[in-house]
Amino acid sequence: MNVGYRTTVLAGMLATLLCAPVSVRGDDIADLKAAFEQLVKALNARDLDALAVLWHEQITTFQPNSPFPTDGPAVQRRVFQGLFDNAERITAIPINPQFRVVNNIGMVWGHFTMMIKPKDGPLQTSFLRSTFIWTKVEGKWVELAVHHSKIPAGD
Repeated sequence: MNVGYRTTVLAGMLATLLCAPVSVRGDDIADLKAAFEQLVKALNARDLDALAVLWHEQITTFQPNSPFPTDGPAVQRRVFQGLFDNAERITAIPINPQFRVVNNIGMVWGHFTMMIKPKDGPLQTSFLRSTFIWTKVEGKWVELAVHHSKIPAGD
């Protein structure tokens, strides 16, 4: 076999291996799903401390009722504390969430039914489309960015 040919083949194989994305283990998807389920459970329980452990130190979110971002855990904590203080009950129901992992970035997207019963008013139901960006830090998935928007009512 020609040495030049073997060198070319080996160089091609090495380039393919070096440029290929890191393969995603099934454990990564399972762990991301578990973190997302933990998030939903904490939200429905109105458990601020359980939510906060899922936030990256540089989290930024867009909530459905505000045009402004919540930038950082301290702001995020104030927003959720206000929501929890003013609600008798919160029920977030994910609808067919999708999960994808690319290297150390996890994406979750889909729709939500969000029901909030204020202490001083009737139950409010919203339908949202949501995107969650997670990153894996020291083996644990944490939220880095979130965007929720209301789905317009159709007539």
